[in-house]
Amino acid sequence: MDITDNFLPGEKFLKQYDEVNVDRGSGFSIVMTNLRMFIANKNELWDLQTDKIDYLGKAFIPRFSWWWQLIFIPLAMISVSNPIFFGLFLLLSVARQYVRVEALIVGIQGKEWKISKDTETIQLLIENIRSNSIVGLERKDGKQILDADLVDGGEVKNLELTLVGENESRVLKLAWMFATLAFLSYYMGSFRLGTGFWTFLFSATSFGFFILHRDKRKTNEFRKVDPSPGWTLSAWIALLKFMKIEYVKANWSFKVFDKKFEVRRLGYHLFCICIFVGLILTVSQSSMIPLLQGISIGITLYLIGRVLAGIPRDNWRMAMRASGATAIAITIVLPCLALIPLYETSSVIIPKGFIQGDSGNGWKNMMNEYDEYGLGLAASSYVLYADDGMDQEENQDGYPALLFVVAIKIPLNLEEENMLSILDEQFREMAIDQEIDLDSQIEQGSRLTKQGYSTQYSIYNGTAKTEEFGFGQLNRSVTKGSESRYIGEVWKAPDYDLIVVAMGIAIISEEEINEQTGINPVDDIIDLIPNNPNDTTNTQNWNELLELIPETVCYQT
Repeated sequence: MDITDNFLPGEKFLKQYDEVNVDRGSGFSIVMTNLRMFIANKNELWDLQTDKIDYLGKAFIPRFSWWWQLIFIPLAMISVSNPIFFGLFLLLSVARQYVRVEALIVGIQGKEWKISKDTETIQLLIENIRSNSIVGLERKDGKQILDADLVDGGEVKNLELTLVGENESRVLKLAWMFATLAFLSYYMGSFRLGTGFWTFLFSATSFGFFILHRDKRKTNEFRKVDPSPGWTLSAWIALLKFMKIEYVKANWSFKVFDKKFEVRRLGYHLFCICIFVGLILTVSQSSMIPLLQGISIGITLYLIGRVLAGIPRDNWRMAMRASGATAIAITIVLPCLALIPLYETSSVIIPKGFIQGDSGNGWKNMMNEYDEYGLGLAASSYVLYADDGMDQEENQDGYPALLFVVAIKIPLNLEEENMLSILDEQFREMAIDQEIDLDSQIEQGSRLTKQGYSTQYSIYNGTAKTEEFGFGQLNRSVTKGSESRYIGEVWKAPDYDLIVVAMGIAIISEEEINEQTGINPVDDIIDLIPNNPNDTTNTQNWNELLELIPETVCYQT
């Protein structure tokens, strides 16, 4: 298309700029006349009267469109098993935000163009646009960018460029959104769900958006312009306008040692510090409590900064700001404070005074395990106590006994009847593992622990079907047919959100003769011969086991 065919009478060609990028698209040409600006490529043509242009701006924009991320991110997901390709595609996705070029923004009502090329070309375009108005003609239906065009080649006046600030809020919202997703992924990983990859991905994305926000803020500060309003602020201004309330920017500040502090930004920085410290302590301690405390303190400081930023204001405006901030604080802080007790972890132990070893009652602490889930929301502790039936001189001291104490911390309220029925099932499973026949239930009842919690228990008689008792290093040879007793006891400790289960087993008598030879044909014949055991009953360790269980103490870790 020959653009000169569209020239008006008296319109003069000034300059043509080829190979210009417009809205990140290449192959554009820009033709300047003394009246108009043409933006064209082989597919489209835009005809702009320069005195109808609403604003000009300079900004640094990403060189590549965000559509590229629709390619890079799926490729990164596909190649997650290959660290090299995964890192490459992830780097390309993040690098899009950092590969930026200087651009001239030309805006009219409802439309804008981002024109990018070298700095010299952009500056020439600005001068052409700013100097293009019709000599001596006042346009009533529009506006002039300059008062007049000096055709004699004299100095062109009033060439100040109206700079448009970059939007900071959008990337900041995205940064916090991905930071929240990263923490949620990390939190789900604390339940052993394997979300490490997503935690890393969301964290890296959030970090990239925080860096991008910092770059935009520094750019605006360097150019000494206010950031362009985001969607939230624009909606708020529109609402105030609808309510016929004047919008006044909150920017109160004060000086300390000649250093200026903006109260709103100070509140935000203190909020970030509280969140960061809380997050570090949460990760290091595997507890949600520091982060909940950090949110409670940080959001309060942030809202105080927002309220004080409104100084000076009319009393009714300050009252509205304070009321709104208080409502938000109540909405956020109170739930955080209410959640803190749910994340206080607890466990159980039998005091050392009752676990005296071979020099005392023979009982020893053999194993301790503690696991947390959900950063303290749920936990389980497992303690094993044992008496091997031998004293410190390796002489017989009763028969072997084992005591398992399990504490489960969950924010649920289970009924005792349900817990006892579940425990009965655990009895039978454990008896099967230990190859013990549960002959009969000889007692069922209730008693109080040392801390005053009411328990429920069941006691069974059993008979050994094997020659081994216990497991691992606690195995003890016993005679087939040895008599055993089994107790299961359960109680709730509501003060600690704990359900405590104690399961104990003890040998109380055994055969004097072990007729098993290990030779199957011979053992099969011997099994037909009735045993003639002597009475070897010794309930010493069984009685000690019964006395140990109520001594179990619940405590906060």
